[in-house]
Amino acid sequence: MFCIVFGVGYMISSRRVKLIPVELQAFYFLRTKGMSKVRMMLDQLFGSKKHVIDPPSETSSPSVVQEISVEDFKNPIPLTVSEAVKGIQKETCVMLFLDEQPRGEDFVSPQRPRYRLTYVPLQDDVGRHLLTVRLDGSTEPLVSVDLLVQGRSAEVGDSITRVN
Repeated sequence: MFCIVFGVGYMISSRRVKLIPVELQAFYFLRTKGMSKVRMMLDQLFGSKKHVIDPPSETSSPSVVQEISVEDFKNPIPLTVSEAVKGIQKETCVMLFLDEQPRGEDFVSPQRPRYRLTYVPLQDDVGRHLLTVRLDGSTEPLVSVDLLVQGRSAEVGDSITRVN
């Protein structure tokens, strides 16, 4: 009897679970306008006096938040931004800006629509910045990253080593 119970328990526990994690389901629900659907259903259920339809969202992608911690500014780990640009008719320059200051560029064309830009943090970049990627001559960003660079300056690092 023990062997049968033990064997059934082992078979059930060793099976692979084919479920999506709850966190991933919640993330998908929030990203696919699930909250606005729930709000509309609750308004209809409880008889809200006004039914407001959400305006269509903007076509630009939402800003991404990225945090970089730099231990040594002599050999920092770079941040690489890579994406394909659709609808390119001729060779165009794609530029990387940090707070409206150019920090890198790459060229895209109909034959090579993918760009790859690398941002290397400097000592002066400690703090919160806006990192954007735009086509040359365009004001609308292809990618927008809210960047927080954390690190110590060289003087603080030297003073710490001298004290010890």
